[in-house]
Amino acid sequence: MKTQIFFYSVIATIVLAGLGNSFLHNLHANQHEDISYSGSINEFNLAVKVLPNTPVVGPIQFQILPTHISDNSPVEQAIIEVLVRKDEEAYMSRAVNTPKSPDTYIANLTLYQSGTWESEIRISTEPEIEHSVFFPIEVQGSNIHNEDFIASSSAGIFFMFIFGIIVIFTVFLSFRYKNKPQ
Repeated sequence: MKTQIFFYSVIATIVLAGLGNSFLHNLHANQHEDISYSGSINEFNLAVKVLPNTPVVGPIQFQILPTHISDNSPVEQAIIEVLVRKDEEAYMSRAVNTPKSPDTYIANLTLYQSGTWESEIRISTEPEIEHSVFFPIEVQGSNIHNEDFIASSSAGIFFMFIFGIIVIFTVFLSFRYKNKPQ
């Protein structure tokens, strides 16, 4: 009996976790998305993807793919920073790569105003030597003021809903199949 309760609890958890993952929005790019900027600077070729493809006010992801001009090999050990500026506002993020994809550097920024932002990509492979490229990005949408920006609470509400179902389901099963004293 206890084995069945455990089995049903595991199945319910797997199903609910699968439902939860189906609601998540994935910001990672695939190979067919358009390049927002490509060009060369000193000994590097740079390809930059901006996600979403049409940037809107809110979170924006920069994917930078640097290669060496000489042999077109990927640059796997570099320090890359992304800066965006508009009027008095400026934001900076360091782009990082992972062991899973060492040739792609990713930086995330949250922009609070629409309009044309100047983007700067700084790349450095040696201490004290830094190269920069500049390109504009057009951000669409309505402006969000810093103090008014509140992250969506739908994920928290969804988590509480799923957690509540799991707790109620477990309590229900434990009372239903509880051994009664004789």
